Amino acid sequence: MSNSLPSFLATDPDVYEHFMGRWSARLAEPFLEFAGVTRGDRVLDVGCGTGTISLALAALGARTVGVDASESYLDGARRLRSHPNVTYAHGDACRLAYSSESFDACVSTLAIDVIPEVELVATEMRRVTRPGGVVACGTFDFWGGNSVLDLVLDTGAVLDEGIRSLRAQIKARPIVWANGQANLWARVGLVEVLEVPIVLSFDYSDFEDYWSSFSTGPTRVAQRLTALPSGLRSEIEQHVRAGYLAGLPDGPRSFAGIVRAVRGKVPG
Repeated sequence: MSNSLPSFLATDPDVYEHFMGRWSARLAEPFLEFAGVTRGDRVLDVGCGTGTISLALAALGARTVGVDASESYLDGARRLRSHPNVTYAHGDACRLAYSSESFDACVSTLAIDVIPEVELVATEMRRVTRPGGVVACGTFDFWGGNSVLDLVLDTGAVLDEGIRSLRAQIKARPIVWANGQANLWARVGLVEVLEVPIVLSFDYSDFEDYWSSFSTGPTRVAQRLTALPSGLRSEIEQHVRAGYLAGLPDGPRSFAGIVRAVRGKVPG
């Protein structure tokens, strides 16, 4: 991910796996089917994190380069998801260190929404993709399509101005709106643009499994919760617990979430 967003602390690959990696694994198959990557394609995976999509691309027979700004995540990717057809490289999504038209396809999942210079990232993804090649991306829908996070954000926003402000910042970016990515893809000159919703099931074994995904880790939500006085943090946790339990015994819960996927072709 971009070096230009210090508020996303990409330092611990194992924490990232708990928070996001398991959902990336569920997203991989429907997203790559939508993207239309084929065997033998040379593909760049931008913001590859711990390598879930890169490994899935390799399993499809693609020759894959996974690039990320976090050396820690790349170390995790090499440890957890090495493959003869995957190379992991350190780099900045805003300044990709590859020649123009050097890939058959370029993809990114659950990454560009935390990068401020999102238009520059999209422009770079198009630049490194050959004419006729596909550029595809997936981000969470934060307007009604992310119930798993809304329980924490909406509860916390009632009790803390900082979380209320954070929620507004997250929802204010057009990239997380319906057709936000499609509009961006059109602006950077991609054609045959299509955006679709992909619905995932976010499954948790119990409240602790759920709460730990948001109260620790690299996200701005976790950072804010950690910074709160212990009493306020505990109060938010108790209200979120009540919402999770909904009067029932603690145990497994499933939340529906929408990832909005977009694809477009480089003209030519």
